[in-house]
Amino acid sequence: MSLIERLTRATLCLHLAPHGLDGVLRRAGRPVPDSAFHLPIANPDASWEVALAALRGWLEQHNAKKLPLAVSLASRWCAMLMVPWSGALLDRTSAQRFLHSQFAAVYGDGARAWRLAADDAPYGKPRLACGIDAALLQGVQDAAAAHGRRCLSLEPIVGPAWRSIAGGKPAAFALVEAGRLLLATTGGGRITGLHSQSCGAAWGDELDRAWRRWNLRAPQLDVIEYVALLDLSGMPQDELPARFQSLPVAGAAHLMREAAWA
Repeated sequence: MSLIERLTRATLCLHLAPHGLDGVLRRAGRPVPDSAFHLPIANPDASWEVALAALRGWLEQHNAKKLPLAVSLASRWCAMLMVPWSGALLDRTSAQRFLHSQFAAVYGDGARAWRLAADDAPYGKPRLACGIDAALLQGVQDAAAAHGRRCLSLEPIVGPAWRSIAGGKPAAFALVEAGRLLLATTGGGRITGLHSQSCGAAWGDELDRAWRRWNLRAPQLDVIEYVALLDLSGMPQDELPARFQSLPVAGAAHLMREAAWA
């Protein structure tokens, strides 16, 4: 592909969550004006099967332009884990066995049906790993293929969220979604620590309590004065503890700044 083609091609960035499908068209790494949309999904059980059916339906109705897709998934469907370093990670086959053993120890035998991947941390360092139901991943890929679209990327929303703020080099950040909050420490351009849990509509107080509980287990957090905050919950809070500095974000799909270059 030529440089001109790279600069002018468009990518449809989608974020699939239990209660909504969000999207925006990006060209040359920038959102196309007036291209953003939100499709509500009636999904009281937060089932990924229901959300996937909504994605299929939307693709069926908007099939005139077969633009490639970059898809992020809500944290609710993405199990995250910091795994210790092991020499097994150097080989693809042994790495999968090692990751499955790590996830099974935390999430139970159901994790063996997940597709697992880990980031490329420096030798000897713990790695951030993610597990997603293999059927969900395959379902998204099949939905794209059924409508003649390429799926350029498919990842948990924490990836685009981190990349969108990494240039500011925050020591830590918080990502809040409807019913879910995630806290992460960073260093060397990557996520180095992680805490994830459920939360309610009044997540502001819970966010601070979650940070304090994590701090008890990880005293090194004492030196972190400010935490960057990305709020995708759709439930803004009147007041937040001073520790958390909210950053503007148009929506989950808008976080995928690198998708157009994938």
